[in-house]
Amino acid sequence: MKYSFNDLVDILARLRAPDGCPWDREQDTRSLLPYLVEESSEFIDAAQDGDKPHMCEELGDVLLQVVFHAQVCKEQGDFDIDDVVQGICEKMIRRHPHVFGDAKVDTAADVSRRWERIKASEKNNLKTAGCSAMDKVSRSMPTLARAQDIIRRAAKVGFNWDRSEPVFEKAQEEFNEFRTEMQAVTPQNKNADRLEDEFGDIMFSLVNVALQCGINANTALQRANSKFEKRFRVVESRVRESGREMRDVGLEGLQKLWKEAKASAR
Repeated sequence: MKYSFNDLVDILARLRAPDGCPWDREQDTRSLLPYLVEESSEFIDAAQDGDKPHMCEELGDVLLQVVFHAQVCKEQGDFDIDDVVQGICEKMIRRHPHVFGDAKVDTAADVSRRWERIKASEKNNLKTAGCSAMDKVSRSMPTLARAQDIIRRAAKVGFNWDRSEPVFEKAQEEFNEFRTEMQAVTPQNKNADRLEDEFGDIMFSLVNVALQCGINANTALQRANSKFEKRFRVVESRVRESGREMRDVGLEGLQKLWKEAKASAR
């Protein structure tokens, strides 16, 4: 049987009905939030692996969460999934006058500038006119993604360099300040707060470097995590094949295996 989007909406309504599923009936928008984050993360993992069947499955799980939230809100008399669809369709048409109207643009940069102008003129955003650019930064975003958004929004109002060199210099400056704090550490003065502050500055400056280079810092770190994990698993496997334990091999031996794992992955 071939199901449609409306079938999914009906399934959620049935699950939430008085004689539906006890677990589904107990949920609210707050209790569902961890699942939305989890399913989104699982889709990102599948996309980074290029696993198309898994991507399809995980997108379904993300869509389920969207419809689930909308169903809960419908029952509360707030809005329903049709309102959600209507709102996003209107927004996309309104913000793409070069596609759905007679406006002219030449480049992606032109599109971005027009998008921001249209966005700023919309009713919901007019209410926040004159407020801080930081007000739009979500408090619930993961820390690294939030750092990117903070820098991006500051840059939109002119508070960032328009060249990469000063950004690199700032990152180097933060490394030097951290090293200075490290050198000041003694058994009597561990300087933990200062070290944490300076290390945070390093990370923030590196996020800015990434943005200046057109790189998504969050995605880059995810790729680095994945790369390290895969290579580490290869090292573990080769150690097991030798009949030894990781700690018995020693750092020098493990580094040799690491280099072999790195070379084999190319």
